[in-house]
Amino acid sequence: MSSPLGGGRRATIGRTVALTVFTVWSLFPIYWIVQMGFKKSIDTTAIPPKWLFAPTLDAYRDAFTKAPMRALLLNSLQVAVLATAVSLAVGLLAAYGLVRLRTGRAANYEFWVLSTRMAPPVAVALPFYLLFQKSQLLDTVWALALMHVVMVIGMVTWIMIETFHGLPQSLTEAALVDGCGQWTAFRRIMLPLAVPGLVGAGVLAFLLSWNEFFFALILTSGHTTAPVGLFNFVGFQSVDLGALAAAATILLIPAFVIVLGFQKFLVRGLTMGAVKG
Repeated sequence: MSSPLGGGRRATIGRTVALTVFTVWSLFPIYWIVQMGFKKSIDTTAIPPKWLFAPTLDAYRDAFTKAPMRALLLNSLQVAVLATAVSLAVGLLAAYGLVRLRTGRAANYEFWVLSTRMAPPVAVALPFYLLFQKSQLLDTVWALALMHVVMVIGMVTWIMIETFHGLPQSLTEAALVDGCGQWTAFRRIMLPLAVPGLVGAGVLAFLLSWNEFFFALILTSGHTTAPVGLFNFVGFQSVDLGALAAAATILLIPAFVIVLGFQKFLVRGLTMGAVKG
């Protein structure tokens, strides 16, 4: 008979092996893109692949000389920051009103968010294109930021609804009994407690806006963003794989830094309200 200790050890080893295989499987595409950006142009298409090579920065120089990457990255940053700020401001107040002020039914709102996510982006691209064209906002950072607000505000509000559900109602009631108004109770009591959820929602909103491609392609041409700018390295007869990999790596850096820097807030914010009772 096998001992329970031996069975538990084998289960632990099995889980470790499975997680290791899954991690390697998930990270290998990122590794492939990053290492391709440090290869010479002739080595990017070598068959079989060259695993050992002398690193070079030629692809990164090409990424900034063959395309206006600085302007594209600045446009992406402006759009992502604007969309995140507006979505957090509106979503925070909307969620508080739905949960604490009983201005609506939060459960119905959550179902509505799910239903809107089922609609393909192309279904709303043409109406917004015509709207921005009539208002002379087409091909501007402001139009794309507003489009991204429409895209992420539902998710931000949903996360904040669950955040406020996870905070005790008694705290608000005690503040009101002590003479605070609704706005004071929200600003001094609920808002500091909701910071983890707010940060988590902000990180997700920023990443969705930063990586968004379809609306940037449709609504902009001269003031487009970095994901669309990657097409500068794709020609009719050839693809500059080195510069494309270098530019893609540059796009990964802000997402990596933000997720790593706000990891604790992100995990705590996305799990607030998950356990009730």
